[in-house]
Amino acid sequence: MKFMNADENKFRERDQSLEAIVARLGVRAERGRRFAELTSLRVGGAIDWVVSPENEAEAAAVVHAMDQAGIGWRALGSGSNILADDGDHRYVVLSLKELKGELEFDGERVSVPAGYSLPRLCIDVSRRGLSGIEGLGGIPGTVGGALWMNAGAYGHEIGTVTETVRVAREGKVVEIPGTEVQWNYRHTSFKEGELLLGGTLRLTPDDPEKIRARMEDAKSRRMATQPHGSRSAGCFFKNPPAATVGTGKMIDEMGMKGARKGSAVISPVHANFIVTEEGANAADTLALAEEVRERVKREHGIELEYEVELWRANESKEDRTADVAEEKEPT
Repeated sequence: MKFMNADENKFRERDQSLEAIVARLGVRAERGRRFAELTSLRVGGAIDWVVSPENEAEAAAVVHAMDQAGIGWRALGSGSNILADDGDHRYVVLSLKELKGELEFDGERVSVPAGYSLPRLCIDVSRRGLSGIEGLGGIPGTVGGALWMNAGAYGHEIGTVTETVRVAREGKVVEIPGTEVQWNYRHTSFKEGELLLGGTLRLTPDDPEKIRARMEDAKSRRMATQPHGSRSAGCFFKNPPAATVGTGKMIDEMGMKGARKGSAVISPVHANFIVTEEGANAADTLALAEEVRERVKREHGIELEYEVELWRANESKEDRTADVAEEKEPT
């Protein structure tokens, strides 16, 4: 007779609870997925469950039920800013990719769900002559991820135009004013365990042709300076607030362009991008990133902070919350 240890029994009970929750709420759930399939770096280990609600109300209900049952979960959009390690991730991934819905326009305002593509949003609002986010047009990912980290580029940040954010609270969709959120450099005051469902942006009317020209200019600059088409998670590190040069230039001046660990490479195009080749793994990617951090600290006395999110298989919710609380805010 085979006996289960305490962990196996715990996960079996978790699985039974989750199966009952998704059946009751009619939410799609699947097993057998890997982060290597779901992130732009194409690395990362196995996932216990992927749960995919199809609308905001369904998402709010399922996370509330999971919280009540003590089931750990993390929200994932398009995975364009995530480095998940190679271990077995024994929690539920809540996929927001199905929360696409439709845009709702009301004059200068646009309501957008969390799963909506950020580049597509920029195109859609530009066609209506609404300005304020055109610099974000080339950032891959979803609106939910952009709100979570206050995405920005070429003089635009999503936080500056966010009027309200829809979040899940006690199983309901609740709208909070954007003024209640701290919008910092690639970081906000949202806490681990909060689920962002969408938001309403207030934009500025402008000539669609002028908006399109600015978007094309940003696109041209991005194509000329970033590794377009490579497997990456965007800029790997934040720009240090006190530094006189950007992180990419700093890494480049240390001669690290093209440096590699296994199949993870510092992009020859932009040194703040780590790209992965076929057969790469998360361990090589993280080791290369840590080598960069060590050299920058040794040669410049600067502690680089990650712009990508590191998802560790054996990290508890409490550990993740502590990491967020300890992040330094730029001055």
